Amino acid sequence: MPRTTPFAPETAPPRRGFLARLLAGTAALAVGPHLGTLAAEEPGQPGRRLQSSGEWDDSWVTRITAPHRQVFDSPEIEEGVALHQARTWIQGYKDVYGTDDGQHSAVIVIRHRAVAMVMQDSVWDQFDLGKDLKLKDPTTGKWARRNPFINVQRGDRYARVWSDGGLDTLMERGAIVVACNLALQRFVRMFAKEEKLEREAAQARMVSQLVPGVVLQPSGIFGVTRAQEAGCHYIRSG
Repeated sequence: MPRTTPFAPETAPPRRGFLARLLAGTAALAVGPHLGTLAAEEPGQPGRRLQSSGEWDDSWVTRITAPHRQVFDSPEIEEGVALHQARTWIQGYKDVYGTDDGQHSAVIVIRHRAVAMVMQDSVWDQFDLGKDLKLKDPTTGKWARRNPFINVQRGDRYARVWSDGGLDTLMERGAIVVACNLALQRFVRMFAKEEKLEREAAQARMVSQLVPGVVLQPSGIFGVTRAQEAGCHYIRSG
């Protein structure tokens, strides 16, 4: 049976009602415990509040509180340029002003063709993503059967990111990583075909395989806009 590639043309996104049911359940475990009606503070505009419908976890916006705020918009992988930029931006403030991690609010929006970056190792192995994307394992130099942007060790010969600048380590340092649900529908289709799942089950399977800490949003464009409304400056990564 031919395998679906991660970048097949997209079909229409699932209806709003389906996402309401799904994200009230499975996604709550995978992307955060704060689903429900939430009045999100607007850090960039004191006193302004937006009322969430409760279908999506928008609590990440309230974490954008540091004096230095930047959103990195990553529609392409480009060997992890968004991660390079986020780490370099933080390091620059440290070098010049002696800041610590708590003084930077970095938001990394993973969307479009970059979405494989937010999938766990098991997905990279199942669909042989390294070969499809022409990305090599940080340690072995062979086509990656694991996500090469997480669990990177200092000294890895083929690493594309610093060990303190991987997707996972940046989140440990306080960065917010937002993923585009529209772009991730490619993986929903892949799971549906490979594992013979109905669409709703395939969506739940995809959500369960996100890198822990990644926040799923309706679209990457929405994520970029909300970060900017919260006071982040904009950089297009790739």
